[in-house]
Amino acid sequence: MTEIRQKQIPYRRPSKLSDPGCDFTPEECAAILAVPDERMGFRELGSIFQSYLPAGTYEECAYFIPRVLRFLDDRGDDASDMADNFLVWVAEQKAELESDGLLLPICVHLQELLRSCLSELRVQMDPLPGKDVPYPIDCSLVESLIVGLNRTRLVNGKYRPFGNAATPIILDAVGTIKDGVAASWFAIFASLLERGVFLLGEAIDAPIYDMLTDEARIAKACHLVREASRNDRQLAAFWRRWCWKGAFLRSFED
Repeated sequence: MTEIRQKQIPYRRPSKLSDPGCDFTPEECAAILAVPDERMGFRELGSIFQSYLPAGTYEECAYFIPRVLRFLDDRGDDASDMADNFLVWVAEQKAELESDGLLLPICVHLQELLRSCLSELRVQMDPLPGKDVPYPIDCSLVESLIVGLNRTRLVNGKYRPFGNAATPIILDAVGTIKDGVAASWFAIFASLLERGVFLLGEAIDAPIYDMLTDEARIAKACHLVREASRNDRQLAAFWRRWCWKGAFLRSFED
């Protein structure tokens, strides 16, 4: 995966966080910086890149871009929330990031992370809190990346900086349905779209929508999913619980 190295960041580690949004106490800002870079987790990085109310100025926060990208690469429990915050921060700082030559490398890194997530399927058989079906482990992060890379307008009228950067990744990694993993992600996306809980707003553009509603692709995905589940009892149990209603389930059970 393309890495943004610390030497690419034209700013030193800040000695303080200025809290331009007045959302933190001086003690909280000092506590964030007291944590060494490699030990920073969601608590610290989520504060530094807190969407509209970051703990520091652009220059103070930008130093930590390599660290937050490594945090996302780990695909941990808080990766989706971190991606949501970071991508809003990027949109707010678009001009500064472009001037420093960092916007494109960030976009490429996030595209590669999305492709990496879609290269495997990891399932959690116990439903998450508030959900009645098991959930693909990386699904929330994938959704956050797609929304962040594809949604063109923020609530406050500002534009997200990447255009539709997720679309070519989705069409290539999922739309080709080249194997069981791609078919599985296709099935997940189509099922979520059918339920109306996936890719809100401008994030789902015409090419993705057309791909997910194409009957030939749906039939191919169902066939490959059935074949992949034939000798995998856990995967078969996952699909029986995941595809719990609608056209996709009917196709899967044919």
